[in-house]
Amino acid sequence: MTKKTTTTLTVATLYFVGFFLLLISAYITVRSQKTETMQLRTTLAEQNAKEQVANTVAITVEATANDRAQLQNYFLAEKDTINFIADIEALAKTLGVTVETTSLDIIRREGVQSQLKTSFAVTGARSGVVSFFEAMETVPYHSTITTVRLNREGGQVWSGSVDILITLQP
Repeated sequence: MTKKTTTTLTVATLYFVGFFLLLISAYITVRSQKTETMQLRTTLAEQNAKEQVANTVAITVEATANDRAQLQNYFLAEKDTINFIADIEALAKTLGVTVETTSLDIIRREGVQSQLKTSFAVTGARSGVVSFFEAMETVPYHSTITTVRLNREGGQVWSGSVDILITLQP
């Protein structure tokens, strides 16, 4: 081989090695950018999903505002407990029975809505006492009757008691 051929071969080899190193560098750069792109794509997809959930929640909150307002009517406000007792006493007069509030307490427990616990003692004709119990079953509030007792006192006089839990507004 001549000197010119050796020089040409050396230069060509250097160009080849340089070009090959440039290709390897470009390949490594593209792979690292691909990884970053995939991470950004995943982050973007997660962000879009979160935005969709937030939009859905906002739409649901707006759409159910009237329903939630209407549901509030079924919960007794703590400030309205005296009016509630007065309404029960007026109901008893209408039914021809006498009623006495024997217990009145607010039950507060963590993780559960507060409840008004009331107990009423009722005296009168059997039909009036039973009608009073039926009216207590249908009070227009979220409520649970825990105890009902009915006793005959003698003759036409009957007595009874009812314990009721009424959920208070949050």
